[in-house]
Amino acid sequence: MELLFSFLILFLKTPCVSSWSAGKCLFYSDVEEFPIVTTCAGKTNTGFCQRVTDVKEDLLGLPSNLQNLCIQMDQDYHGALPPDSFARFVSLDYLEIVGCFSEIPPEAFNGLTNVTSLSFSHLSQEGCCEVALDFSRLPSLNCLSLSKYKLSLLAPNVFETIPHLQKLYIYEVCLKDISEVLCRLANVKSLKRFDLNQGLNRLQYPNCSVFNTSDISTVLNIEEVRLYLGTLEYIDEGALAVLGNRFEFSFTSKADFLRELSLIGVYKINTLSVTVDVLHFEDLCTAAKLYSIESLHVHYESIILLTPNISAGCEDVKNIMIRNNIFTEAVNLLDVYWFFQIFRNLTFVKIIKFVLRPNDFHSLCAIFPQMVKLISHMFLNSNKIDEIVSNQFMCFSDLETLDLSLNNIYYIRDFAFFGLKDLKELNLCRNKLAYIYQHTFSGLYGLMFLDLQRNPIIHIEPNSFGHLINLSTLLLGDLNFPPGKSLIKLHLSDIFGIIPYNLSNILISSGLRPMQLVIGSNTTLDQGLNFHIKGQYVTVEDCNSLLLASVVTLQIDAAYVSCGNEFIGKYVQSVVSLEFNSMFSDNIGDLAVINQLVHLKTLKLENIEFTKQPNMAVMFHNLTKLRTLILANCRFFFLDGSLTKDLKALTGLVLNPKDNVNILQNLVEHLTSLKYLHVLGLGLYCSCDNAWLVSWVKDNRQVQVAMFKPTMKELQCLTDNGIDQLNFLGYAKENCSFEIEFMLFASTSAFLCIFIIVVLSYKFAGQYIGPFYHIASGWFREALRANGKHQYRYDVFVSYSGKDEHWVMEELRPNLERRGPPFLRLCLHSRDFQLGEDIVENITDSIYASRQTLCLVSRNYLGSNWCSLEMQLATYRLQVEHRDILILVFLEMIPSRLLSSHHRLARLVKTRTYLDWPQEPEMHEVFWDRLWCKLSSNKAN
Repeated sequence: MELLFSFLILFLKTPCVSSWSAGKCLFYSDVEEFPIVTTCAGKTNTGFCQRVTDVKEDLLGLPSNLQNLCIQMDQDYHGALPPDSFARFVSLDYLEIVGCFSEIPPEAFNGLTNVTSLSFSHLSQEGCCEVALDFSRLPSLNCLSLSKYKLSLLAPNVFETIPHLQKLYIYEVCLKDISEVLCRLANVKSLKRFDLNQGLNRLQYPNCSVFNTSDISTVLNIEEVRLYLGTLEYIDEGALAVLGNRFEFSFTSKADFLRELSLIGVYKINTLSVTVDVLHFEDLCTAAKLYSIESLHVHYESIILLTPNISAGCEDVKNIMIRNNIFTEAVNLLDVYWFFQIFRNLTFVKIIKFVLRPNDFHSLCAIFPQMVKLISHMFLNSNKIDEIVSNQFMCFSDLETLDLSLNNIYYIRDFAFFGLKDLKELNLCRNKLAYIYQHTFSGLYGLMFLDLQRNPIIHIEPNSFGHLINLSTLLLGDLNFPPGKSLIKLHLSDIFGIIPYNLSNILISSGLRPMQLVIGSNTTLDQGLNFHIKGQYVTVEDCNSLLLASVVTLQIDAAYVSCGNEFIGKYVQSVVSLEFNSMFSDNIGDLAVINQLVHLKTLKLENIEFTKQPNMAVMFHNLTKLRTLILANCRFFFLDGSLTKDLKALTGLVLNPKDNVNILQNLVEHLTSLKYLHVLGLGLYCSCDNAWLVSWVKDNRQVQVAMFKPTMKELQCLTDNGIDQLNFLGYAKENCSFEIEFMLFASTSAFLCIFIIVVLSYKFAGQYIGPFYHIASGWFREALRANGKHQYRYDVFVSYSGKDEHWVMEELRPNLERRGPPFLRLCLHSRDFQLGEDIVENITDSIYASRQTLCLVSRNYLGSNWCSLEMQLATYRLQVEHRDILILVFLEMIPSRLLSSHHRLARLVKTRTYLDWPQEPEMHEVFWDRLWCKLSSNKAN
């Protein structure tokens, strides 16, 4: 995550941030999500807050079971840190606070019984925060870091109140005297690590009574002390004697650094870092012997030539870094033989800014091969080396890292690295290499990392990398071959022979020239591949190769990279991270294939001309796993919800538009998982469509919104004439606030009116709403089916109880359907209802598809809800059409008291003639004659 946001880090650390999102806090359960590089990065279950103005209020949205919390106070806030500020975070382990307070009472840390690490810092460049600190309410604290807080205001026993303090880091706390620190540590017995980084020009013996005795118990036997001081002009004798003997000491000496070391009163220094004008190697060896120094870091301007008689004391130095601060040809040359003869037991060597001869190390191996047998890491960068001869490092058999970057190497002879069987890393970056031959890297069978960046490579012989069977990282370029042709052609199988199975990172650069990349080999890699391409227009052959199928991270710094006639993204279906920097090329292809990369979690597009993308609206569709989207220096006219409709998993969005843009509110409607929005260099059009951004940035608590250069208050907008620039906040307030308020008023009023109408309608006509709906829907459906004159599918819809179905099938059906002509077509629910349809729809359709309705009333009928609905719908149809379409037949005698409870049927009985099914068999024929005549007469009409 840190790599993806590296272009923002400088802005994130500056005070140029919008105050409109003050007090915003975010919770991160997954370290991969963390967008900002702080000490909280890399920690799980973490809360991060920016521009806090009220600690209690602004932290309310965070879960109480946090383990880590980082807070950055608003720059303009200088109030007190209130009591119980963090009391509800009882599980908190790490707490970092950046800001300055007028008061920090001990009660501010109430409840933090589990906090083991605390950091207080102040970002001001002018001075330190002047406030007292008390840590007595932190019983579990064992690690404390203070930066830019004035130490003199702390109580003399401030560190004694921390019973388990083991690590103390103090940086730039405006000390006048080192006594301010050491006297406060006098009675702290638990301390194991102490770091002090403070520019001091005087070192005086601690001025406190506890050290002004001869009692040896007053010595602070801290296991590890690291002091990084400035230019020391005065040192009291024994100034640092109270600190014990395990030191890392860094300072600048203008006089005799050996004499100054003798004054501090220390007898063992693990690491000495010193800056001097004139370096005497004899002094280094004397210091190494006197103080048992294991690591030396030396910066100097001039050097005294080495002689082999001064080696006593330097043989125990294990690590050395020596740097010439003035890089000129006039500097005395370092004699490699004497250097390694003096420092004969080195494991780490770093030599910077010397003029080394091509044959120096070869001669050393020939004369004194045992001198370098222990060296495992050697850095020879910036030394004006111009050539590496054969077998140059053959006696460095244990070397694992060799850095030759920033030299003038133009030629490497065959077998130059022969003998380095254990070498893992070789850095040749930023040299002048033009040719790589078949045996340039012979013997490097264990090499895993090779950096050849920033070299003007003209030619690579076939199989030049064939010896590198364990290579996992290759950084190659800038390719410049052949110089006379515009197109560079690189064949991976030619330079490798067989592509290493362990290859996991590859960078290929053709500078500013077009390149044709041929993969050739169909090697299957053991792991996913991180692939970085640099160049102008790059074409890749073998698009369906297994190598491309293995790509999980694709980074492109080129105008365009194509496979066949399409963007290469189509052929890297396993990619989870894609970065594309295009340089606003006019000939860029269609990037819509990005929506096929369904495994993408991170997408960064830079310098893309979206206005020329024909399918921009669908470019991000299907990316349901995408978590981070960065659009940097891209040109687009507007951003809306059509782009983000599938980005349900997106947690981070970074926008840095090239030109003015309209950002519509529906852009964020689909982003339900969004946690942070970073906006840089935003320019808007003066449109009320963008006005939502003002209130959203100010009030949204779910999303961390950070606006950089300009801030929201500084944001300008472009008017329709394309010339005038207005302050966006002023424009929105003047032109859009009334519209928004009116819309709110109108919508609220309309809602209230509709609500009142609905309530009154339901109260007075509620019983008619349901039937009316079914009647209307049935009428419309039947009307749609009509073709010219209305045609009914049935003559009679028969409404009856399922318990009376025997009578219907045995009596009704044969006496009506088989009597004729005309023959009647009955609609019976057991026979004619459409399978799978809703029952209510079946009933409605059948009633309106029938010329008339016949209700067979019985006790069973009165007890059926479905029959009641059929009666209700038929009655409403009768009332609407005013035709004789409803016929009642009573299958049995029903008492008036039972009938009276069915109001609709009771009213029909009083106003309409009905038939009774006769109990005497001799009357049945008359009954069927009357009923058939009634039904068939309606058919004729």
